[in-house]
Amino acid sequence: MARPHIEFIQTQNVDWRERPDGVLEKLLSYDPLSTDATLIVRLPPGFVSGPRTAGEPAFEYFVLDGSVTVDELPCARHAYGFIPQGNGLGAVSSQDGATLLVFRHALDDPNAHAECADAIAIDTARMPWDTSTYDPKLGHLRLARKVLRLGPNDSGRTFLLTGLPHGVPDETHLPTETHHHCEEAFMLQGEMWAPEGRMRQGAYFFRPPNIVHGPHVSETGFLQIMRSPGSNRVVNQWSDDLKPLPIGAAYAPVAPEGTPAEWLRPLDNAPVY
Repeated sequence: MARPHIEFIQTQNVDWRERPDGVLEKLLSYDPLSTDATLIVRLPPGFVSGPRTAGEPAFEYFVLDGSVTVDELPCARHAYGFIPQGNGLGAVSSQDGATLLVFRHALDDPNAHAECADAIAIDTARMPWDTSTYDPKLGHLRLARKVLRLGPNDSGRTFLLTGLPHGVPDETHLPTETHHHCEEAFMLQGEMWAPEGRMRQGAYFFRPPNIVHGPHVSETGFLQIMRSPGSNRVVNQWSDDLKPLPIGAAYAPVAPEGTPAEWLRPLDNAPVY
């Protein structure tokens, strides 16, 4: 069973739940038949994790605030890492506390095991932005990206995506798009208009393959972290029909049955997370 379509929630509306070790979690999306999931994880000051076992799944992390130490490597805000399954790495500590976005992989994912996938640790602030390969149909957003990870065997890409302010075209209508792979994103800064409403800082979506979405425009600019599970390259398939620009669209989230009602509240003045 795959993860359901969520488009989009403001994660500020998701309640924290406390683990026995004092860590707080917000579970944003998950596959009920595996360990595949996306979470916001808040580490308390003085947190020290125990040793990881071979039976724990691989995970990616992105530091939203605070600082952590991962395998004796200090990681400040916007640091990114990938810890494969079965390599004994991934010991985490935080002296002053930190908030992480965590992408947890499935236990049965062969592309996330140590014999196939390499560990990664990146200070993303030191990476250059790449503006070379974006689709002309997205030119109004003036995009740039930083590729953080390419999974083995075309298993998925993780990257930062940014767009400049005033990303609104002269046209009043644009095509929609689909992808043959999943797509997932968390809004780090800024805002973007979608047919489902205005995505603010903390907005999150998960799209299964072949979900029609867009068009998207941004008056303020934005920065988000994205993943494309199932493909190392985002492949855009464009519609022939055009849809109006969504500026001013009312919040109309798509969420699976049983989603708590409080998750689907509009958010006019968003706190940080």
